[in-house]
Amino acid sequence: MNIDDRLKALARQGHGDSPPAVDVADRIVQILTTSPHMVVLLERLWMWMAGLSCAAAVAVLVVAVPFYDLWNDPFLEVMETISWVIQ
Repeated sequence: MNIDDRLKALARQGHGDSPPAVDVADRIVQILTTSPHMVVLLERLWMWMAGLSCAAAVAVLVVAVPFYDLWNDPFLEVMETISWVIQ
């Protein structure tokens, strides 16, 4: 019996099972349905931090792109100088 047959037999067996009964206390359901104020504040804090991080990353990118050409230019100049060797 290969793995495919074993998995198909397991799936057939699983289709016949009934779902388990769930007993959840009322206070747990109430906690899950109501949104505490502290959680909302913490989520907002994380969202603001993520937004500020993205803004900082964009600012660094805008500043870094022009400097990339300045940094990369000496390499291109050397390659043009020795291009006759590569041919």
